[in-house]
Amino acid sequence: MLGTEKIEAILDDVKELVIAAKKIKADGKVDLADLPQVIAIIPKLGKFIEDFKAIGEAVEEGKDIDVAEIVALIQAVSSKIKEIEKA
Repeated sequence: MLGTEKIEAILDDVKELVIAAKKIKADGKVDLADLPQVIAIIPKLGKFIEDFKAIGEAVEEGKDIDVAEIVALIQAVSSKIKEIEKA
């Protein structure tokens, strides 16, 4: 994406966490059967933490965003929502 890399990274992280949560709660309970989903996101926790720490930088990116970047972000959000719905 143009100048919105940090925002895009945060959107990806949120998508992955929402999909994992959706799969974990699919059967209406949290138990040992959900362990594979938890284990799958553990290696990504460091990236999630770093990306979420950069929220301040993402806000700074958002302050000088142009129309093309806004359109690209709207498309990215729409794409992430569709991926979550399909999961």
